Amino acid sequence: MQQHYQARRISKRRADEVKRTGAIGRSLLLDTFNGIIIVEAAGANLGDGDVLSPEEADYELQPVWHLGPKTVLREARRRLGLEIDAALGQLSASGS
Repeated sequence: MQQHYQARRISKRRADEVKRTGAIGRSLLLDTFNGIIIVEAAGANLGDGDVLSPEEADYELQPVWHLGPKTVLREARRRLGLEIDAALGQLSASGS
């Protein structure tokens, strides 16, 4: 059975708590210019902010906003069912 994931905002304090307690499990934390986003199993309630719509997640999880490794961004987009190649292709097309 395929697990459904959601993206939501999470405060730095809550992100630190989730990491410290080991509750993060298979969730992903992504640092962005606009704050931290957690990609978690639907219903996990690890984040303490709003759940992002698919359109918001697609916008926020772009290489231009992401501050971490491209592999984490790629996996987050895959879990959310967002197009991967087009978003990450922007980075390689710019010569980076």
